[in-house]
Amino acid sequence: MEDLLPYYERELNFLRSSSRDFAQRYPKIASRLGLSAENSEDPHVERMIESFALLGARINKKLDDDYPEFTEALFEVLYPHYLRPFPSCSVAYFDVGQVAAQLSAPARIARGTELKSHPVRGVACRFRTVYDVTLLPLAIGEVSYVSSANAPVSNLPAGMTGRLSIRLECLGESMNFATLPAGKLRVYLHGEPSFVAALRDCLFLRTAAAYVESRPGRWEPVSGIPIGEVGLADDEALIDYPARSHPAYRLLAEHFVFAEKFNFFDIDLAALRAAVGTARAFTLHLAVRGVRADSNTARLLESVGTDNLRLGCTPVVNLFKQRADPIRVTHQSASYPVVADARRAYGYDIYAIERVRQVRQSAQGESVVEFRPFYSLQHGDTPDGAGHYWTARRDELVAQRSPGYETEISLVDIDFDPSVPQVETLSIDLTCTNRDLPAQLAAGQPGGDLFLEGGTVARAIRLLRRPTHTHRFPQGHAAHWRLISHLALNHLSLVQSGLPALKETLRLYDLSHSAVAARQIEGLVGLDYRPATHWMAGEPFATFVRGIEIRLTLNEDNFVGTSLHAFVAVMNRFFGLYVHANSFVQLVVLSRRNSDELLRCPPCNGDAILA
Repeated sequence: MEDLLPYYERELNFLRSSSRDFAQRYPKIASRLGLSAENSEDPHVERMIESFALLGARINKKLDDDYPEFTEALFEVLYPHYLRPFPSCSVAYFDVGQVAAQLSAPARIARGTELKSHPVRGVACRFRTVYDVTLLPLAIGEVSYVSSANAPVSNLPAGMTGRLSIRLECLGESMNFATLPAGKLRVYLHGEPSFVAALRDCLFLRTAAAYVESRPGRWEPVSGIPIGEVGLADDEALIDYPARSHPAYRLLAEHFVFAEKFNFFDIDLAALRAAVGTARAFTLHLAVRGVRADSNTARLLESVGTDNLRLGCTPVVNLFKQRADPIRVTHQSASYPVVADARRAYGYDIYAIERVRQVRQSAQGESVVEFRPFYSLQHGDTPDGAGHYWTARRDELVAQRSPGYETEISLVDIDFDPSVPQVETLSIDLTCTNRDLPAQLAAGQPGGDLFLEGGTVARAIRLLRRPTHTHRFPQGHAAHWRLISHLALNHLSLVQSGLPALKETLRLYDLSHSAVAARQIEGLVGLDYRPATHWMAGEPFATFVRGIEIRLTLNEDNFVGTSLHAFVAVMNRFFGLYVHANSFVQLVVLSRRNSDELLRCPPCNGDAILA
């Protein structure tokens, strides 16, 4: 309403000045309306002037907003997540404790498992897990970093300046690594953000070789580096995302809003099985290079301990399925509020309307008719072009005044005319959030912070950080048009003159408006591309593939305290938008200080790594 007030005042001043001019020009006619050079003596005319001022203010505000109904319709079809909130997120830890030694088989908590919190203002917040969690009779016994090149092997890689050692131990008398599943062991990097960033970059940017020590003093080399990054795959997404939208946009939003999602890595136990054998414990040594012993990074890494590497963790997101309260269609209104739970409407926000059905009771029985979203690609599959459709809109003013009632649904036909079906009740399936209630949860409560219906082998499920606030993409004032403009990507955006546009695109996804994200975006100082050719193995024969090499120059000072690798990994996926399926893109990151190559990403076509 505050946004509307300046428009109203402007319109009211205009009408009063126009009335004064009219009264001076045509005093006889003006006297019939009670108009004078100052004001109107008739209070009814005054109310009419104020009413017209309010009407004109609403019209002018819509014009200044660049017809949001039009842009919202485009987004509903192409990129519906722009119209949805980014829900609250956190990291959950399944604390097994001493029960781990009693596990005879892995206990798996599947992705999408629902967890509930303690009530907040009478509402239990509902989260769902993002990654699969496998609880094993396994523990991390010791973690250390040593700034030294001393090791009982002679073929260390050149430039080794330290080593990160992780000791894994089987729990239970009958357990050894030959009997454990030969899969991937997921580990969460827990700690202060700058420390976690240094540890992550050490793992993925500085690790040169890996060794296994299953017997004291004997290091066996491992082929390749048995650790992998987590969080970039489609089945590791935080939020629901339509298949027609490119996942790179989702990754950008996830990185800027909840970067902790990427603070995981996998240890490939299958790659270590030959070297470990039937041992009940072993140490994985990662040879690190490029970290000076007197540097701040080395001092941070030397403080690492077992508390910083956690097993049994997963991101959780405040999204859940909910059946809306039934809507009785009376045909006395063109739209009806969609309420998730009228008893505590303030605790629910509609993330998406998944399904709308007409349920009608009659003497012949119950009939159900499916309604489809009007802004969709499903209009031509009915015989006569007719159909049953729905459209929804969100009113921000209602959201502030009566939270829970801001979303309204209308029933329309193919011509967008209000439908008049003989409907008794609408049944609506929703995906919801709990608004900002999760941000009021206090992590570390006795007995656990989250609970799984039916129980779990874990003695408690704890939140390792306080849940984030809910965020929304900017609305109004041409924000949608800026979003649409960045979808028209082309090669001209990959030269230095396109750098400001790239930064503006990244700012659109910085929903939290944090100083860290702003510093990272400003750290992009150079952008260019060149044609490239890559030899790709394939069936029935190998071939050359033409693509582009993108050269991105960064100011490393802007990434102090944050993970350079996580940012580059997300940007690599984003630049995949610029190539088609039969080509590739390769991101090369350069240093502003001396133009040295910091990182060369594998060639990929946006989703699949080619080599």
